[in-house]
Amino acid sequence: MNQTNLRISGVVVLYNPEESFIENLKSYLHEVNNLFIIDNSPKKNDFICRNIQFLNNIKYDINSNNPGIGITLNIAIKKALDEGYKYVLTMDQDSKFEESALKKLISKIEDENIGIYSPFHKNKYFTNPPITQEIEEVSDVMTSGNILNLEAVKKIGLFREDYFIDYVDVEYCLRLRKNGYKILRVNNSFLVHNEANLSKKSFFGKTVYPPNHKPFRWYYKIRNYLYLKQEYQINFPEYFKKESKNIRNNIIKVVLFEQNKILKLKMMIKGYLHYRKHITGKLPE
Repeated sequence: MNQTNLRISGVVVLYNPEESFIENLKSYLHEVNNLFIIDNSPKKNDFICRNIQFLNNIKYDINSNNPGIGITLNIAIKKALDEGYKYVLTMDQDSKFEESALKKLISKIEDENIGIYSPFHKNKYFTNPPITQEIEEVSDVMTSGNILNLEAVKKIGLFREDYFIDYVDVEYCLRLRKNGYKILRVNNSFLVHNEANLSKKSFFGKTVYPPNHKPFRWYYKIRNYLYLKQEYQINFPEYFKKESKNIRNNIIKVVLFEQNKILKLKMMIKGYLHYRKHITGKLPE
């Protein structure tokens, strides 16, 4: 594909961002034709607004009722489609590309059967270095840093809005694959992504990395995982075998190493009970 003709829109979702967001933004702003910044914070961030007002091709919207990640991404995707874009870069506020990493990612765009082009997500401890520098077809990827093919969106639909947060990205990846699209990860394109709030602990001579999610996230993780499993387990048993093990290991880390463990366990139970009651959307007050 002729890279000079590629027009890429972008979206980044904010929620009470730190000032470091501005530096993160600069790592990808120059590679997209326009960027939608959608701020789900309770109130406008004056520091962010002051620092983006002189940057080109940015559209900033405040959405203080925080409707969830699916709805927010869909707002930007619909705008990108209306403006004739073929691809959209989806970003989190706490992620940034290493030098030239996004350029490397964009250079791999060539096949309409690819639903997502993803960088390699690099957390602060680099716990999962790539085995190869080659491009890999993968099962699923996190939202941040992805280049989403909007032709695929036209065929399979937008992000789910009833999950609110957590597994929104995985659900979309599995839906893409179910509909014949591939997900490619470009292993020499690195995105520095502050995954959860990782800490480093020693346990019987082994190093483990508790995620330290906030308690409310465990509600969504348990509830939405169960909805996801209900819908896709028949199609992708290998994913659920792996993910059930990941969840079990992370729950053990919560019990052994994390603070607020009682509250977190209560939120897990609530997530399970709400799944059984068919409750979706934002956690009820």
